[in-house]
Amino acid sequence: MSALVRINRICAWILLVLMVIFIVTGYSWQNHIIMNPRQAAQIHTTLDPVLVLFFLIHTTISARFTLMRHGLRGRSVDLLFLCIGLLSYLAVLRVAL
Repeated sequence: MSALVRINRICAWILLVLMVIFIVTGYSWQNHIIMNPRQAAQIHTTLDPVLVLFFLIHTTISARFTLMRHGLRGRSVDLLFLCIGLLSYLAVLRVAL
């Protein structure tokens, strides 16, 4: 199994855990149950950049695999996906911070 497949699967599992925490804290923030709303809001907003990072890694690798199945491969495709991923993350950080 290649390193990218492992990274993709690890990111997917981390995303699952982060999404559960994100949903629980969002629900707690609005409905004032499970935890303190201030604490829930802080955790919820702190998770944004981390969640987006793992989402972008997961989707970028998956898109690369899809293009490889359709015959598009090579260093230029890898570089394009790397640039798209980095620029997307920087855009999100600019909005989040």
